[in-house]
Amino acid sequence: MQKQQPNRKVLLFLATLVVLAGIVWGALFLIAPIWQPGTPVAYMPALPQTEAAAESAPTQLVDLNTADAETLQTLPGIGPAKAAAIIAYREEHGPFAALQDVANVPGISEQMTEKWAGLAQTGTPAEKAP
Repeated sequence: MQKQQPNRKVLLFLATLVVLAGIVWGALFLIAPIWQPGTPVAYMPALPQTEAAAESAPTQLVDLNTADAETLQTLPGIGPAKAAAIIAYREEHGPFAALQDVANVPGISEQMTEKWAGLAQTGTPAEKAP
């Protein structure tokens, strides 16, 4: 009977090792498939930055001398109050000669106008040509 006791301990030890090995194997390869080579099925590559930016950018430049309040609000940092201030300023002082001139409007900074490069203009190129 004493020989069966060590056999039970050995069997219990081996069974414990098998269970632990199964848990480790499942954790590494079934639960977290990132350890496996290849691409996961649910993987969707991100859009390149240029395509994502192109989708969110307006297709035409905003003309600061003719745009209405709704169009002006498409520019970064412009809400209804600042759009109204731009319109009031250009009605009082005339059209803007350059993009940087919009920084003279109260509430508009030079940093804001720098962010608008490529998004806004102060007239069409045909109007500026001699």
